[in-house]
Amino acid sequence: MSYQNRTDIDKYKPLLADYLLKYHNIRSLRKPFNCLNPNHNDNHPSMSYSGRYNICKCFACGATYDLFGLIGIDYNIDSFPEQIEIAKSLYPNINTDYQKEFYVIERNDNNYKTIDFTNYYQKCKKNIFKTNYLENRKIDKSLLEKYNVGYDENKEMIIFPINKNSYFARGVNSDLKLKSKGTSYLWNEELLKDSDNNIIYVTESIIDSLSLETINKDVKTVALNGVSNYKRLIKIVKEFNYKGLLVLAFDKDKTGLYYQILVDKELTDINVDSFSCSLINNFDDNCKDLNNALMENREKLEKNFEYINLNLEKNIEKKEEKRKEELEL
Repeated sequence: MSYQNRTDIDKYKPLLADYLLKYHNIRSLRKPFNCLNPNHNDNHPSMSYSGRYNICKCFACGATYDLFGLIGIDYNIDSFPEQIEIAKSLYPNINTDYQKEFYVIERNDNNYKTIDFTNYYQKCKKNIFKTNYLENRKIDKSLLEKYNVGYDENKEMIIFPINKNSYFARGVNSDLKLKSKGTSYLWNEELLKDSDNNIIYVTESIIDSLSLETINKDVKTVALNGVSNYKRLIKIVKEFNYKGLLVLAFDKDKTGLYYQILVDKELTDINVDSFSCSLINNFDDNCKDLNNALMENREKLEKNFEYINLNLEKNIEKKEEKRKEELEL
């Protein structure tokens, strides 16, 4: 291992506590939390955090992770140098902003300074023409205007405003992703307030949501901004008392399939209608997500969507007719 890698490990490893609180929505590290091993369906919190060793360990399945191990799971990256680069992108100001945050135990979003990013969004929006990243991904240009998508040329990242205090960023020359501090909001989570006879597609990433909107301008989509943020979805549908149908359209890989089953079960447990589907089953095995499918064969993706969506709409109509008949009786 190079001296530089050793230095990076020593510098970033203590940030595990902050990472768990901020990116996994764990409220307290003083008590066990649900295991973060994707292959462990942990119904009884069995993972604990150790500030002494900067690791979290599950005492049921034995899984043990440091910061880099969790980044590898969350971003589906096996390469250690790439995991280090992700850590650097998540904590760009480590030498100043985070040196006093290594031993944070309780998460409280009020501890984070609320920042209004409106001016930043406006500046980035003016620079969107300086990159053709989304154009190359076949995203409809009208959606960039609709969502005020911008480009930070210094960071070389696309900026997706979620609300005035929160955004998600994606590198144009790498797989780096960045979330603003504080609550990990869902993309378009306000749609969950309007639930009557609604069909909302839930994707892993904003790019996937925009891909669906590219092929159908009327589709309603919500993005998790990473499958590890699924608990935010569960929390919001509870708060909004969502009564529509959530269609889970996650990535076609091991992690996506695991979380699709997990989220479907948790939604069922709180009596929220959900339907798991893959709009890309008949694509090549290398096609892992909706945006890959859009770039590979838009016409096929459109047909898949139209077929599934039409059948879902018919089922909802039948249920509504049956409900009205029962009320009349």
